[in-house]
Amino acid sequence: MLTRSTLSIVVPIHNEQETLPELYERLVEAITAMGFAATEVLLISDGSTDDSDRLIAEYVRRDARFRGLFLTRNFGHQAAVSIGLEQCRGDVVAIVDGDLQDPPLEIRRLIEAIQNGADVAYGVRRRRKEGVLKRVAYAGFYRLLRAMADIEIPLDTGDFCCMRRCVVDAMLKLPERQRFVRGLRAWVGFKQVGVTYERSARFAGTPSYTWRKLLQLAYNGLFSFSTLPVRVMQRLGILISLAAIGVAACYVVMFFARPELFPQGFATIAVSIWLLAGVQLFFTGILGEYVVRTFDEVRGRPFALLREQCGTGLGHSLSINEEQIEGALGELLESVGELRAMTAGDQAASSSLACEEQRNG
Repeated sequence: MLTRSTLSIVVPIHNEQETLPELYERLVEAITAMGFAATEVLLISDGSTDDSDRLIAEYVRRDARFRGLFLTRNFGHQAAVSIGLEQCRGDVVAIVDGDLQDPPLEIRRLIEAIQNGADVAYGVRRRRKEGVLKRVAYAGFYRLLRAMADIEIPLDTGDFCCMRRCVVDAMLKLPERQRFVRGLRAWVGFKQVGVTYERSARFAGTPSYTWRKLLQLAYNGLFSFSTLPVRVMQRLGILISLAAIGVAACYVVMFFARPELFPQGFATIAVSIWLLAGVQLFFTGILGEYVVRTFDEVRGRPFALLREQCGTGLGHSLSINEEQIEGALGELLESVGELRAMTAGDQAASSSLACEEQRNG
């Protein structure tokens, strides 16, 4: 059962000055409609270099439900989300991107799934309004990850989700520096359900996720949740060794049975050396990737650093605008005036009655 006491919404921001005004309006609309007693919206500036920090500070001053977290530099989307999960205090926690590709109003549907008994409700992208090349790359990556991962990671899902507090606490116990949030969410388990939605096009500006960053994210997912590359190396090494033994046996037979067919020169040796050298370098690179990741974990550096924060969050979820405040003040003043008039009338009547009694006496 969901009590709807406190809700936290984690929103990573990187150079979103053109999107932030619309994002603020949609978030206000969404949290007003969801009916939680208290809400906090964490806007995490991931080293923004445009006007995003000023806008975040303005929204925090304007609305007590908003908090601003400012990182010391650009640590990356996954690190910003992880900082938000560390700092949030809600019984229910939602993650939504700041570019409005994940509509904030869709959080209501995720919360309904939580209300119906799920511990995690994640968005499943039914359709993406992006270029063909990027759609193909995303689809290929998620299917490759699912085939290689040691755990089941849902297809066509991102970080857009809603989780109970117990799930967030479990994720925060995982110490790795190279964060792949959707993978960590799948790893901790609990009851998880998917909610389909249509992913919108970017509202404004240019994406912060370049192809280089997308490839890095794919690397994190593949190497953090799969040992398949190492197993492939072992098996391919065995196959190459068996093939080498077979070829050597054939050469011995040919040397004695048909010496005129025995290969001359160094062509076979050269090809074999190039092939095996390439395979060895490729396998060494894979091992190096695991070694570097182990080194990063041993160093124990935090995945992100906070420069400053502002606001407290967890303000009341009801939205009251200036017109409503002025109307309420006007009604209050009018009531006070009526009360004063009634009091003055009662005092005058009392005085008249006292005078009448004195005359009669």
